[in-house]
Amino acid sequence: MWKNLTKSQLDAAYNNSKAVPNSAEIIQAWQLSSNDVKNTLAYKADIPYAGDDFPAFDFYLANKNAPTVAFIHGGFWQMRSKDDFAFIVPALLEKKINVAMLGYRLAPSVTMDQIVKDIQDGIRSTINLLKNDGFIQPKVWLIGWSAGAHLASMQMNDENILGVTAISGIYDLDPMRFCYVNDQLKLDEEASRRNSPMLLPQHPEKILDVYVGSDELPEMQGQSQNYFDYRKTLNAPGIFTNIPFKNHYTILDELTQPNGAILEQLIERINSISSA
Repeated sequence: MWKNLTKSQLDAAYNNSKAVPNSAEIIQAWQLSSNDVKNTLAYKADIPYAGDDFPAFDFYLANKNAPTVAFIHGGFWQMRSKDDFAFIVPALLEKKINVAMLGYRLAPSVTMDQIVKDIQDGIRSTINLLKNDGFIQPKVWLIGWSAGAHLASMQMNDENILGVTAISGIYDLDPMRFCYVNDQLKLDEEASRRNSPMLLPQHPEKILDVYVGSDELPEMQGQSQNYFDYRKTLNAPGIFTNIPFKNHYTILDELTQPNGAILEQLIERINSISSA
């Protein structure tokens, strides 16, 4: 039982794939598109964070004078990989933005603390590449979707982060402890609290924009609204946008389409930093 929800109710409240009947087809289309991207675009593949081959990141170059975003994939911290999300790259390259695709280890082989650490290492490795290769802007803007939005939000105090675009994320991990997601995560109360952006201090100056779809599950919409409201009480900058007629998966269209709301806002944010 979590609050007034039984386990079965909570399972349903956070089962995004079951809530979207064609979710499997959408993910398959992402994977096919991502394979096409990796087969047609030149990029540096699987750059390791440390001595081991994995975790690692891919880097897609637009221009050394261009800004860089780092994308963190979703999958409830236990599924998917960076390779499934290369389909988001072309729209960003078209806007003259470099893209780092960050990989991370998955539960149950590692804990949430270790996953968060993987992202920290990925950011550090990306920054090292930018500095060593002479990029004009040696910092990054983070984009995260689903679990990736949570992981991006956990990095706001990193001095190398310019800001965050958080899409359809989970920012209070407490309900995860009581539903099917925890079968793999193995979160306890302490780990949940120290890894919940909703319960942590927020950077007073860095922008974090929160997006969610109007067709997403109510609990998912509540996570985004509550996180934005929490940040607002702290006067932390950023916007909240509930995008009409988008579910947990189709919301990424707003990042990949030329006139997508998320992409346009991202460009505005990055340009404002570049001209500051």
